Amino acid sequence: MRKIIGLTLIVIFIYSCDQKADIREKAFIGNEWTIGDEVIFRNDSSVSYAKFDPVKKEMVGEKLFPITLTDSTISYTLIKGKGNYNDQRQYVLYGDTTIVYNSGYDFKMVNDEPKLIIYAENYPKICSSKKSKLNIKPTSNYEQIKFEIGKYSIGTRIDRDILKTRGIYNYDTYTIEDCELKTNHDIKIKIIGYNQIYAIERHNIPNYRVEEIKKVVTSKMGVEPVYVPMSQLSESSDYAYEFYQWSKNGVRIKLERSRYVGDYAYMNLLDSDAWILYYDDDVQKALLIEQHKKSKPHSTIIN
Repeated sequence: MRKIIGLTLIVIFIYSCDQKADIREKAFIGNEWTIGDEVIFRNDSSVSYAKFDPVKKEMVGEKLFPITLTDSTISYTLIKGKGNYNDQRQYVLYGDTTIVYNSGYDFKMVNDEPKLIIYAENYPKICSSKKSKLNIKPTSNYEQIKFEIGKYSIGTRIDRDILKTRGIYNYDTYTIEDCELKTNHDIKIKIIGYNQIYAIERHNIPNYRVEEIKKVVTSKMGVEPVYVPMSQLSESSDYAYEFYQWSKNGVRIKLERSRYVGDYAYMNLLDSDAWILYYDDDVQKALLIEQHKKSKPHSTIIN
């Protein structure tokens, strides 16, 4: 029995090593991964600045650090600038520091082009391959948690005929339309491209529904919410906010209500005790932006 277990462990170990070598060979060796014009990985190394130049007051040079791969994680090193904000709110560098990043990753195909997703702590990074053809399969190392609000979910397509456009926001490489359902004005949907859902909000949620929402989101996310009691963002603010917030693998859920605390008494007549539920998925958003980055600007006046 011990021999069988030992042989099994050896086979698993060899398979794991072969898999890592296969990923390195197919995806990294002889290739570059970039974000815009910035090279992130070259061959099997991360591309970093070399140091801070105290005379030029900027980061200079280039240095390569070997990456470490598993079948689902990547470890890479960068030398980053250290600094602080001056009185003019400009970020001024005064030195450098070496940071080792340990992140999950996946390979995806977007518009028939290979993409490397780095699940960075604050926001996912979408890296483009210099080689347009890679002999590597898309992976799903980190399945995203899916929620539905009013039967709608981020990344899916929606019939435009059931939407009313409230506003259009044209960015450098993509456009977001702020819409609401014609049949239910409490459901606000942001779309990207022609009809793909980018983010969802549910407004006017009564207080008695809060507990059921908390239970569903906590159960599905597997994490407890961060709770912030009713408070002002600053002493000069006319509004106070209370919210519950969940975050895991780029998925963010926020349940929030606000209350007017300013000097105009009549504003209290317009106040309600209702909550708003916000649903965002940073990984899906990054992929959708990448997918639609060549889309044309929109307008509610002329097209």
